[in-house]
This record gives sequence, C-alpha cells and structure tokens, in this order.
Amino acid sequence: MSTEYNVLSGKKWVVCGDSFTNGLEQNAPIPDGPYRGHRSVYPYLIANRNDMELVPFFEGGRTLAYPPEPGAFRNSLTAPDMPWNYRNIPEDADYITIYLGINDSHHAPHASSGDGEDITGKIPLGSLEDDTIHSFGGAWNAVLWWLIRNRPRAHIGIIVSNGVETQAYRDMTIAAAKKYGLAYLDLNGDSHTPAMIRTVNPDVADFVKEELKRRWAVDYTGALTGSSNTHPNDAAHLYESYIIEEFLRSI
Repeated sequence: MSTEYNVLSGKKWVVCGDSFTNGLEQNAPIPDGPYRGHRSVYPYLIANRNDMELVPFFEGGRTLAYPPEPGAFRNSLTAPDMPWNYRNIPEDADYITIYLGINDSHHAPHASSGDGEDITGKIPLGSLEDDTIHSFGGAWNAVLWWLIRNRPRAHIGIIVSNGVETQAYRDMTIAAAKKYGLAYLDLNGDSHTPAMIRTVNPDVADFVKEELKRRWAVDYTGALTGSSNTHPNDAAHLYESYIIEEFLRSI
C-alpha cells in the first residue's frame, strides 16, 4: 500500500485486548512483511499492511477490571504494578483501542462458562457510577478518564466485545464510550457493522448466530453442545481486520 496519503503509516498503536485479539496457536503465522511470523490476527494484519508500530497490551484471559479479591490473578488491564497496566501505555501513543469484556463476564458471580482461562476472583458488573477498578463499570471509568487526561494526543477507540456472556456487557461498553465521547465499533452488529462470531445482539436471529460460529470459529465441531473452540479463525481475523482498520482511520 502506498504510504504517501496513509494516515496510519508509521503510527504507534497500543492494542488492549484478550484472546479474541491475541489469537491462538491455531492461527497461522503471517507469511511476509514487517510482522512476518506473528499470528494472523487483526492487530498484526493491520500493522503489517500499514507499517505501524504495534504495542501489545493484549493476552488471552485478560480482563478490564481487577477482582476485589484476586488471589493469584493479575491478568487485568487495571492490575496494579503490572507491566500491562493501562498507566504504562506509552505517552507517545498515536492510537489506543480497547477490546475487552469477555473475561470480565466469565469472572462475574454465577458466570456460566469460560474459554479455558483462569477465572479466579469474582468481578461484578457494577455500573458507570462506580469509582473503583473492581467492577466492570468502574474500570471503564478509571481507564477512560485517565487516558483522556494523560494521553490527550492519542486517538482512542472502543471495540465492543462480541464474546461476552450477556447483553449487559455490550450495553455498558457502549454506554461508557458515549459517556466519555469516544467512538466505538460494535462487532455484535449494528447499522454500520456486520455481526461477527459470538454476537450477543438480540436482534440477530439465533440460526444466523450459529452460522456465524460455523463460518468464523477455529473449531466449530460440537458447537451446539458447547465442546467446540469458538475463538475467531484466520478468516474471521482477516475479515474484521479491514473493518477495524477503517475504524482506526475514522478516529
């Protein structure tokens, strides 16, 4: 791609996410380019196409909020004294995206499932009135307000997670983006964005949701019984990478 008029070229992009961002061993390596050998997942695909500097604040199992009684759990964007804590996002970041919520929902009291990650330490949903990093709503307040005040030059975008257990996490993420005046991209599907795998959008028919799993899952086998691996496959990451790339350009 020509870089003469490419707004993304050479920019530093801090990517905050979980396994839907980090990918799995099943995701194939990128065959060539600056990020050759990295997994073919959306951050590296976009950075590879646009010659961006990618800063990975993502890891499988990562949460936004930090459990009030975490035990040994530290895999949170708000975990104190960890290298991946949001306060360690570089001051010269040009773009910051946050795509979290799946594992917060898995840590919720009475959560019904998980993706195989450590889900010790309960994280309540909370509300956007919370002044704490220990609830999902409170963590949005802490992270977004700090970034707005301390990383004022960065373009910040929210990617609404499509792997959460309930619609409440989607709703709160959208509400947080609106509260802080930030652009958001809803991978659950809306009037501007097609639904991706594991959408919780109630407007999408159940048979369509199952077809999206069949199309985009790493391993659809046994999906109806809950035994499959429904993380995004290479085709899903490639498809959504173009959607997320255009989102970056828009913010």
